[in-house]
Amino acid sequence: MAEAIREFEKGDLNKHLLYLAVPLLITNLMQNFFSIFDMFLLGKIGMQAQSAISIIGFILAVFWSMTGGLMTGAVAMASRYCGRKDFGLLKKTVVNVMFTAYVMTLIYVILHYIFREQILTFFGAKGETLVMAKNIFLTCLISILNDSGLFMFFSILRATGYIRRHFYLLFVSIALNTIFEPLFIYGWLGFPHMGLQGAPMARLMSYLVTTFIMIFILTNTKGPLRIELKNIQLDFSFLVDFLKISLPSWAQGLLSNIASLVMLKIAAPYGDPLLAALGIGSRLDNFVMMLGWAIGGSASVMVGHNLGANQVKRADDTIIAGLKMYTIFTFACFMVYFNFPGWVMSVFTSNPEVANYGTQYLKIISPFYLAMGVGILSGAAFNGAGATKTPMSINAIAYFIFQIPVALLFSRIASVGPKSIFWAIASVFLFQGIAGWVMYKRGAWKEKKI
Repeated sequence: MAEAIREFEKGDLNKHLLYLAVPLLITNLMQNFFSIFDMFLLGKIGMQAQSAISIIGFILAVFWSMTGGLMTGAVAMASRYCGRKDFGLLKKTVVNVMFTAYVMTLIYVILHYIFREQILTFFGAKGETLVMAKNIFLTCLISILNDSGLFMFFSILRATGYIRRHFYLLFVSIALNTIFEPLFIYGWLGFPHMGLQGAPMARLMSYLVTTFIMIFILTNTKGPLRIELKNIQLDFSFLVDFLKISLPSWAQGLLSNIASLVMLKIAAPYGDPLLAALGIGSRLDNFVMMLGWAIGGSASVMVGHNLGANQVKRADDTIIAGLKMYTIFTFACFMVYFNFPGWVMSVFTSNPEVANYGTQYLKIISPFYLAMGVGILSGAAFNGAGATKTPMSINAIAYFIFQIPVALLFSRIASVGPKSIFWAIASVFLFQGIAGWVMYKRGAWKEKKI
């Protein structure tokens, strides 16, 4: 564990971006693989098991939006203090952000446990699915309580440049989860046969192992992340500043979740073929975005470091370097999706109606991937600087002034019909790209003080 803090204020920008982005991309791919493996295992139990897990996953989306917002705030503050070489404030960040995450999640867990039946019923659980969901809900809630502090620690590791530690810890978590889940579900190798309960139990056990490693790193290793008793102090003015950065970022995720629900409601009357095509299209979009999230998350860290070191131009250059890198990928995906949409869809479906909708989706959406890339990278600049209100405002306008009205209005035109859903999604990418670039060039994010 002798990895040194990397100085992103000097050296080659592209090498730094790749150094941070590649481990993030690999772990993202691993998590996507596990989600597919997870649904495969649950499918062997039955449709109700898959439904129960899906409903709980949707309910916990609010938690993950909250955690994502807190992680953004943690990265913005920790990276800024690293660039400033103020390791006293870095230690304060570690203690205070983890305390905030645990307390907020504990409140979330208690409320959801008390009202578990009402919440599960509201989101469509009934009959055997409701019984299954209730049986595993407490284990799921305990698991996210553990996740809350652990993922804050992951964000601190990224912000300080300890990306190898972050990669190794997340790799261990996902690998153990992949191994434990079938053992707990089916009772193999002498493990208890837990059925559906084995899925959340496997996650809890695997991530608890990582939590103990986290505690060891924080208390027994040398370096700026070592926390001693004298460092365990809460600073409420610091907590307020942290929440001012984090809450708008949390709102970004919530806005997206709400808009997705509304779009699902608008698309539902067109039937299962359109919904299936949207599901496939969303996965294809996520494949394109995955590299953007890795590069954007890396750029956010570097922006924080360079602003902390008062190297504003270098922070600016970081975003441009990341955008150039990502644009090569988005252009390649656009060319494949746009020119060979039928072939792409044939990989995922043999249903001609689904394939037809999917082909239309790719023809309409893929040209806007270039704008999407601009939106992701400009958002990285804002979040890395701690100016999280800007992307929150852009997302609010994109979803509720463009996406939903476009879908509602154009769906009433017979000649457009279901294509209105695709154009509505494209309008979000376009607006986020244009608005993000305008606000990025205005440069107010460079003056954000932390």
